[in-house]
Amino acid sequence: MINLQIGSPSETIIDAKKYWNATGIYLEIGATYKFEVEGEQFWCDAWIRSDADGYTQPWLSWAEMFRRKPNENWFSLIGNIGQSGEQKFLIGKKLEKYKATSSGELFCYANDVPIMYFNNRGTLSLTITRLS
Repeated sequence: MINLQIGSPSETIIDAKKYWNATGIYLEIGATYKFEVEGEQFWCDAWIRSDADGYTQPWLSWAEMFRRKPNENWFSLIGNIGQSGEQKFLIGKKLEKYKATSSGELFCYANDVPIMYFNNRGTLSLTITRLS
């Protein structure tokens, strides 16, 4: 498990097909972190290409409440402390400052309906930097 030092970034790969992407990075309660998916990086929800900010589709509005984080875009990059699903937060392409609400391993995923990960593909490279 990596416990980041202030100012030292760490990079991890997030796979769109995985329900939980274990990063091996330990977030500490009260510490502040920056998250960034640099450059032009894309992953796919079936045939729909998306970056880490996700996408919207009017024809999918009926299914939005079934997404793992219902109020965020399809395929937006979501972080979670642990695997309970209770400490989830939007990362997207860039999250300038996030103050950890608990301590534990950072897990990430593409925001999708839980039973639909089979048709996802692609990866994103995420850089995490501890700020304080």
